[in-house]
Amino acid sequence: MCAPDIALLEPLAQTLDATVLELISGARAKQETRPENVDSAVQEVLRYSEQEITRKGKTIRKRSLLAAVGVCLALLLALPVLNGTLGGDGFAWRCIPAWLCARNAARALEDYDKEGIEHYIGNAGGIYEALEELREQGVVIRNAEASFSRTRLDDMFLFTELELTVQQESITYLLTCQGTWRNGKVEWMQIYVPSVGYDGPEWLPQLSEALATYDPG
Repeated sequence: MCAPDIALLEPLAQTLDATVLELISGARAKQETRPENVDSAVQEVLRYSEQEITRKGKTIRKRSLLAAVGVCLALLLALPVLNGTLGGDGFAWRCIPAWLCARNAARALEDYDKEGIEHYIGNAGGIYEALEELREQGVVIRNAEASFSRTRLDDMFLFTELELTVQQESITYLLTCQGTWRNGKVEWMQIYVPSVGYDGPEWLPQLSEALATYDPG
């Protein structure tokens, strides 16, 4: 018995998309995985992963931004209410512009800003000159801050409060001055009311009188 002519099997192998060896053995040969196919699959997986990471990152950023906006809105609504609830004093929305004006007035005092003093403080004539005179004597306002928690409405009277840090030579004094807000400006009351036999710093009554711009009329 002679061996089959392999050349006769080649047309059939081409038709069946097989090899002559596969025809003779009657089974498909196991195909090896091509490296280029593996690289392509890996690159596709990596590309998909990068896209997912980018998409999730954008989603997280959007959610974080929305959460931050929500917190800010909540604080905007809650803080004024807490100001009245925790402090035991009444609250009105005009406490906010009153505090902003008092804050700007405090900054003007700290910076010795004549224009700011006259713009934010009512009846401010003479304040700047008095502060400059005290500064020449070595009495300097180092810090001035309006207290938001003490800005309140009490018996239809809108109170503001100013905290002052005044330095004379090596001594630092912490002072508090109350006032009110009306007609778009703050008016301060006296820091200290001098009494008979007062033996404190000589400049304190001067500073108190300079800042006492409140007009009860």
